[in-house]
Amino acid sequence: MDLRAYARDKPCTLRIPLVCNRDWKTTVLCHIKRGWCGSIKPPDVCAVRGCSACHDVIDGRNMHHGYTREQVDSFILRALCEQLAEYCHTGVLTW
Repeated sequence: MDLRAYARDKPCTLRIPLVCNRDWKTTVLCHIKRGWCGSIKPPDVCAVRGCSACHDVIDGRNMHHGYTREQVDSFILRALCEQLAEYCHTGVLTW
C-alpha cells in the first residue's frame, strides 16, 4: 500500500489546536523525524497525515505556534497511535 497516496484527501490526524487548517486538499504524509539522522527520511509507516499548516509545525517551518517541543511531540504521538489503529481497522496494515 502506498501510504503517501493513501493520505491524500483524508483528514489531518495531527489537528494541532489553533494551527490546523482542516483543509483535506492540503493533507500529505508527514514523516516523523525525531531520532532520525540528518536528511534520512524514515519509512512511511513512521508518518502521520497532516494538513499544510500542521506539517509546517512538525517540520519546523512554523516556529511561532506557541507550543513546546514536548507538546508538539504529544500531538504527533496521538496522531500516530490513532492512525496506526485506523490502518489496522481498515486492513491497510495487518498483523
